[in-house]
Amino acid sequence: MRCLSTALPTKEPVVPEPRRIGARGIEDVFRHFLTTGMALVALLVILLCGSVFAADPETARFRYSLTKTELHRTPRFLLEISEVPDRAKSKKWGESAKELCEEWFPVYCKFLSTEGWTPPDVVRIVIKTDLKVPGSTSGSTISISDSWITKRPEDFGMVMHELVHVVQHYPNSHKNAGWLIEGIADYLRYWKYESERPKRKIGENASYRDGYSTAASFLAWIVWKYDRRTVRRLDAALRAGKYDDAIFHKITGKDLPELWDEFVKYEHKHAT
Repeated sequence: MRCLSTALPTKEPVVPEPRRIGARGIEDVFRHFLTTGMALVALLVILLCGSVFAADPETARFRYSLTKTELHRTPRFLLEISEVPDRAKSKKWGESAKELCEEWFPVYCKFLSTEGWTPPDVVRIVIKTDLKVPGSTSGSTISISDSWITKRPEDFGMVMHELVHVVQHYPNSHKNAGWLIEGIADYLRYWKYESERPKRKIGENASYRDGYSTAASFLAWIVWKYDRRTVRRLDAALRAGKYDDAIFHKITGKDLPELWDEFVKYEHKHAT
């Protein structure tokens, strides 16, 4: 069979004419360019201002910041129990304390100036029958009174206070700063670990040199009123063996006695 083919007529390709932009079109293009450009400029200004404010020491004192360092290696916590009347009960309490220490050790490292500090490999928690105080710390050993936890089984805050001393690990050159060392430990206990616990007002004849909860209340007030970095700055000075009472003037512009008088007036004014 023979097929006949008929050539189809070809058409010239249609080339669209260039789009003509009238006065209104030019105005729309310019408006789009203007708004987009302003948005980019605004974003750039925000980013620049953010970096300026972040580096501004005047704003830094209003921010609670944590130590910017790698996550500290948590030591191995070991529980040791001497010959106690109720060994099973003491062990149960001790295991709970051990778990708390494992959880809060890296947290305390963040609240203090622990850059470059090497934690101990092992921390021992020893429950004793002959301890005359609720708890004490020497180096990386926390000693706990068995009679105390029998009377006050809810007092895990005492262990949290002692754990701070393990993280502090200051050089033995601060004979006149004992009040501050204990104050920092109670500050982290009462304002960080037990933050919901109602705080007691200071006594009538109290002094910041009483340490412990009195000094902790004093530090918390300075942190709030003057500089959120106060405790970390004090810890850094103690850790470097360079602490002097004059550091309070550097932080607040006022000497310790003047700060204490101001704090006492504040306490009396807000006493309930």
